[in-house]
Amino acid sequence: MSKLLVIISSGKEAKEKALTGVMFAANSMKFKWAESVEIVFIGPSQDLLVEDKHFREAVTSSIGEYKPLVCKFIADSKNHPREKLDFARVEYVGSMINELISEGYIPLVF
Repeated sequence: MSKLLVIISSGKEAKEKALTGVMFAANSMKFKWAESVEIVFIGPSQDLLVEDKHFREAVTSSIGEYKPLVCKFIADSKNHPREKLDFARVEYVGSMINELISEGYIPLVF
């Protein structure tokens, strides 16, 4: 069974694409389509999480108790309010993405 790394980078310009990635990741976890799933929000998707309440609610209701990763460098540089990211693990993700790929995670970018 595969391990999936779902990277959500699409922002306001492609909200439906970002939601598609979230739903795919959530269903992969829920229906056990993969051995393991990691979700990373990076770049414009972080603005979408912070600025779009409906998107944020769709994400949190889809993933349940799972805490996705959010890029700390971008969150800090854009002064993203942490209370809007409290459902996630805010960490430096660059090296983590590389490590996950080295561990056999298949990257899917939305």
